[in-house]
Amino acid sequence: MYTVDITNIFILIFIFGTVFSFLLHHFLAFLNYTSRKKLSRQPVTELLPELFKYPAAQAFDTEKLGKITCYKNALYHSWIPSSIVSVTVTLALALTGFYPWIFDLTLNLTGNPRNFTSTYSAFFLFYVFAGLPGFFITLPFNLYTEFKIEKKFEFSNMTFSLWLKDLCKSQIISLVVSALLLIPVTAVLIFFPHNWWILVSVILFVFILAAQIVYPLVIAPLFNKFSPLEDGELKEAITALMEKTGFKASGVYVMDASKRSGHSNAYFTGFGKSKRIVLFDTLIQQLTTEELTAVLAHELGHYARHHILKRFLLTAPVEFVLMYCLFRLANLPLLYEGFGFYQIQIMGLQSMEFIGLFLAMILFEAVQEIISPLVNFGSRRDEYQADFFAVNLTGTSEHLINALIKLNSENLSDLMPSKIYAFWNYSHPTLLERIRHLQKNG
Repeated sequence: MYTVDITNIFILIFIFGTVFSFLLHHFLAFLNYTSRKKLSRQPVTELLPELFKYPAAQAFDTEKLGKITCYKNALYHSWIPSSIVSVTVTLALALTGFYPWIFDLTLNLTGNPRNFTSTYSAFFLFYVFAGLPGFFITLPFNLYTEFKIEKKFEFSNMTFSLWLKDLCKSQIISLVVSALLLIPVTAVLIFFPHNWWILVSVILFVFILAAQIVYPLVIAPLFNKFSPLEDGELKEAITALMEKTGFKASGVYVMDASKRSGHSNAYFTGFGKSKRIVLFDTLIQQLTTEELTAVLAHELGHYARHHILKRFLLTAPVEFVLMYCLFRLANLPLLYEGFGFYQIQIMGLQSMEFIGLFLAMILFEAVQEIISPLVNFGSRRDEYQADFFAVNLTGTSEHLINALIKLNSENLSDLMPSKIYAFWNYSHPTLLERIRHLQKNG
């Protein structure tokens, strides 16, 4: 009943893009795996002499290097079956007529979409039902990673009850946010059928900006406790740093990250009056005041160099172009026919473009891998600029370098990943690249 045309050009693009991305990821991951094995067999002090000029590098002893190798190999070996199952399910859902079957199921529940209410209901239920297979296949792999690998390497402090609570909260939030976002999107699809791509783009941009305000104030506290940083040397150093740069924030907060994980991080979040600095409690335990200040100086560099604004101005026209392409695809009967949505032709396309938008998006996801290196290249460039800003602000590169070394060590990150793997996948330069750039230009 739900026949997919495997000779259809869009189905061929989907299959090729999905399989190509799968093979590319496995090829790059294998190169990184072999690079890691090679490093573990060589004296790291001879291989990376510039690294051991810094006191923090003493953490990279034989035991630590072995632990990094074992941890990353465990993640790699668990990722292999996960990715195989994922790509198999992705192809199966699209090629067996699962999506038109789900569409018929939603129509039986909501009736034919002839007005806003029925169209919205059909759109939302289709979105939920279409995402269920992916949700359920990732659960066992997420459980294995959290309670087998992360526990083994002393990162995870999760209990099963806490993990389950987090899962339920995140899914409820996802459903609520999606339900709210789909209201204006559905209205635009119905009432502005000839130029919805412009308005949907605007809606998404407004939503992203609103999320910057809502997330730190409403969503993040549902998962973690945020306490104001206590008075003392660290707070004084951070306050002085903000005054020096003119950066204004609603406060500096410590997040109880250790309740769930031993991994460490720091970040700025929010927009306008909701803007705040967040430090993981694990990070405070791992770094000295000077090192932590250098890390925050790096983050301040992103604001000072207007990286967020520049990225927004750069991506905005790209998003409009992309949405226009999705709009054009959503108006092609050939797209619906290829994925087995023959019933769309009977009902007419105008009220059904949310299906076309969905199909266009999964088609784009299958081929978006080709732009990944370009996006990551721009991100790595910004990281170098933020590093140099931090050095100029603090007057030395030593504290930042020691902090980067400690973070690499404590989080068991690859010390020397494959160059092509890092080029394709890393949004940040590798540890060695950042140190060399800081030594040369810092």
